[in-house]
Amino acid sequence: MNKIILLCLVLFIGVIIAVPFLVYDGLYGNPIRSLFMENATKDHLYNVGYNSDELLEVKASHSMKKDAGIKRTRAFVIFKDEPEETYVYIQQEKNGEIQQSCSHLNKDIDAYENEYTEKRKHMVKDCINTLFSRLHLPQKGGVITSLNVDAA
Repeated sequence: MNKIILLCLVLFIGVIIAVPFLVYDGLYGNPIRSLFMENATKDHLYNVGYNSDELLEVKASHSMKKDAGIKRTRAFVIFKDEPEETYVYIQQEKNGEIQQSCSHLNKDIDAYENEYTEKRKHMVKDCINTLFSRLHLPQKGGVITSLNVDAA
């Protein structure tokens, strides 16, 4: 009888502790996944020829919206020579490959577009069209806040 009560108590405490963590993770994402995404994005950018001196900010954010085949944590990159633009990077679920999303704010029409444009200096031609990457830009006053790229 004591074993059953102990088991029930352990399960009850486990549920009380686990449920808030699961709810937080579902709503706001896991900070560890965000850190991994930031590091993976930096590695991707370094592998394609950028260096840390060219990056102003790299910040990851969790999106509650789900794109098919794409992880929910996105990285938002601002380059020093184009500080008014935010580039969105996504990670494929299957192979973990980091790719640039085509999502960007077209300031001429004040609306988001999801296609390649030559107006953006760092946009790659094989960017990925994603539906939801543009909805959760972690901005405050038009600029991504926090995270310094110096520690790469």
